[in-house]
Amino acid sequence: MLKLSNLAVIKIIRIRILTNFLSLFIILTGCLPLSAHENGDTISLDGIWQLRQQGSSEIVNAVVPGTIFTDLQCNKIIPDPFFSANEEKLQWISDTGWVYEKYFELDHTFFTNRYMKLVCEGLDTYAKVYINDSLVITADNMFKSWYVSLKGILRIGYNKITIEFHSVTKLNKTFYEKLKYKLPGDERVVCRKAAYQFGWDWGPRFVTMGIWRPIYIKYSRYVDMLDVDFIQKSLSDSLARMSASFVINSALADTADFKLTVDSTVFFIGREILKKGINAIRIDFDIINPKRWWPTGFGAPARYNLGYQVWVSGRKEAEGHQKIGLRTVELVQKPDSIGTSFYLKVNGIPVFIRGANYIPMDNFLTRVTDSMYTALIADVAAANMNMLRVWGGGIYETDIFYDLCDEKGIMVWQDFMFANAMCPGEDQFFTSVRDEVTQNIVRLRSHPSIVLWCGNNEIDEGWSNWGWVKDYGYDKQDSSRIYLTYRKIFHELIPNALLLHDTLRPYIATSPLLGWGNEESLKKGNLHYWGVWWGKEPFETYNDKVGRFVSEYGFQGFPDYTTIEKFTMPADRHFGSVAMKAHQKSPVGFETIQEYMEWYYKVPSDFAMYGYVSQLLQADGLKTAIEAHRRVKPACMGTLYWQLNDSWPVISWSSRDYYGKKKASYWAACHAYRDFFVSPVMKGERLNVYATVDEPEDQQAELLVVLADFDGKVLWQEVKKYNFSAKKTEVVTDTNLSSYLNGADKSNLFIYAQIKNILGIRASKLIYFVPPKEMKLEKAPIEITIQKSKDGCDIELYTTKLAKGVFLSTAVAGEFSDNYFDLMPFEQKRIQFVTRDQDIPFDFQDSIHIISLIDACME
Repeated sequence: MLKLSNLAVIKIIRIRILTNFLSLFIILTGCLPLSAHENGDTISLDGIWQLRQQGSSEIVNAVVPGTIFTDLQCNKIIPDPFFSANEEKLQWISDTGWVYEKYFELDHTFFTNRYMKLVCEGLDTYAKVYINDSLVITADNMFKSWYVSLKGILRIGYNKITIEFHSVTKLNKTFYEKLKYKLPGDERVVCRKAAYQFGWDWGPRFVTMGIWRPIYIKYSRYVDMLDVDFIQKSLSDSLARMSASFVINSALADTADFKLTVDSTVFFIGREILKKGINAIRIDFDIINPKRWWPTGFGAPARYNLGYQVWVSGRKEAEGHQKIGLRTVELVQKPDSIGTSFYLKVNGIPVFIRGANYIPMDNFLTRVTDSMYTALIADVAAANMNMLRVWGGGIYETDIFYDLCDEKGIMVWQDFMFANAMCPGEDQFFTSVRDEVTQNIVRLRSHPSIVLWCGNNEIDEGWSNWGWVKDYGYDKQDSSRIYLTYRKIFHELIPNALLLHDTLRPYIATSPLLGWGNEESLKKGNLHYWGVWWGKEPFETYNDKVGRFVSEYGFQGFPDYTTIEKFTMPADRHFGSVAMKAHQKSPVGFETIQEYMEWYYKVPSDFAMYGYVSQLLQADGLKTAIEAHRRVKPACMGTLYWQLNDSWPVISWSSRDYYGKKKASYWAACHAYRDFFVSPVMKGERLNVYATVDEPEDQQAELLVVLADFDGKVLWQEVKKYNFSAKKTEVVTDTNLSSYLNGADKSNLFIYAQIKNILGIRASKLIYFVPPKEMKLEKAPIEITIQKSKDGCDIELYTTKLAKGVFLSTAVAGEFSDNYFDLMPFEQKRIQFVTRDQDIPFDFQDSIHIISLIDACME
């Protein structure tokens, strides 16, 4: 037994398995899930390549990983695809083929290796790969990695790799026309490629091609490591039973020395006999008193860094590491008094889910940098979210995305990449999907942040509720055949792959279970509620239409005005411009924002002010929904709004625009998603205050509730200590305010509720008696004082009258810690301005521009 800090690790048994169905399944299907940069040596082929259009001799430089659009833009062959209406002008790029080529040199010592293979982690999408003019790979799936042995193909000296990318749009059209019947989703359904790149109601159509993930040659002398997995077999507070599983292809019969480490401390050294060919080795060990991985708010997201080395004949043949987190996850779907529950238990504790739906951060994926991922997940954590749903029309994200979620305790609902379309039933398609699913399960299974697999987005709902059968004219036989294909993928193929490769997290076949027009959708399963927006229902409908777990809902808002400036000329900044229309992809977008704005706000005529008010409107819808969901906990146990981010600059449902600018809806979610939750609600002239805390244990704190007017005159207040429940939301105050409201002008009143403990204000909420357009707002003189701090400035704001929707902006690089807030009379509001700049300009205070809703009403 070895003592490792507070950890005891015991090696129990070593087992050498000569035949292992699971390992052989991986090998025989070609789904090698290796983290190849960690297993053996590699020669990177990333960097500068040569690019030409098929049939052309004109050559330009290209950067790999990359896409054809970014390469052409870098060479100034095309303009910025995101600017103005350039999207339409650049569709020709997808309708032709492109050729990437590179030379690389190998000396004679390289050929002492017995294993040498080409690894393409991502080819988008239809591609043929040639090494020294020999065809070695024919690719047809963007989501797969491709591997091939290069033994006998490589040569001493210069070698040439050529990758021909064929037009996705043309091949899709050809394949689609050969189908026995047309399928919902049209031509994109025949292709395993990110669906959003064909256009969505928030994104453009840029059908990309290119080498979009790393490409390299992996080589080793004796041993080819095919798979490594550290498996959690069981977990309790006192003991975690673990296995280290290795699948090794050995060039000869020999002995191999294994070294295992935890957090760089060696806990196992042992020797195993390798036979020539495939070997499956398992080393079992225990972790005593294990530290668990917890989602944010429930404990530390503890992880173990487990490493390995494999030595043969005195040479290190393979090494690598995996950071793993130990935890249990259960999806509870049990009959109850309402219908059927839908909630997650992590480490045995029910967790109320607070989060958003995530889409890819760019239409050109290789432009997303590690620092952009870091900033995004930091914003997610700062907004008090504990989950992101990786939507099925995008991609299986890069490792750093999941690493950051692991580190921050952000849970991930992971869709497989299927969305809003039925699938072909051809054998080749099934084979491609099987390989894709297997590879990505194996690649992602070590991440503790992933707590739920979901087969697809809205396909079952589309088939059942969107009229596909009628629209496509299917007869009964065709309908049965198409739906049988659906069931084979989402009820057989994917569950079977999970049974083989990952049994530590639950799976659901589709999201949602039922359509939002079905009353049963409020009683069971997870719900996508689109009565608001698509159904043109008022925001107040959210209070009644609450499901068991609401995984989609939302409303559009304009992006930050500086974002609009980036994709328009000054003359374009009005609703009728071609540029603005090109950046509103919803067919009912402008009219729906206008209609809802007329319901709740005075509509500004100024374009910039209109965008500002649209953000306040979007925020109102979002917080109305979130509060409705949290008020009925535990009947509802999750809320994921649509959507967190954008893939290009656009008017959309996002709360964080393409350039990372936070909309008013981001700040609304930030406040509504605090661990402590308080929600005052007027029912007639009776005030109910709802409250809960999303922590493992009940918490005692002070509750303050105030009725006041816009000038700060307090008409009534209540202060009391309360033990706030962690298990359910309760009514903590029930008061009749009729005597205070009798004869009062409700257009000049608000209610403020606050929860406070030794850590400060943990939750707060302002509500009003009339919609914003009926409020008697006056120009509020906002005083601002600034004091320099370590990371920027501390800012204090003060006013003697209510200021609604206070928005601060500055040209100085940095971020405010809060924005788009309502400032109460006589409140001293303290926020921070955080900047990387060492020196804040002496005139920084003068650079801050402050507006509030009254400014939009007075223009």
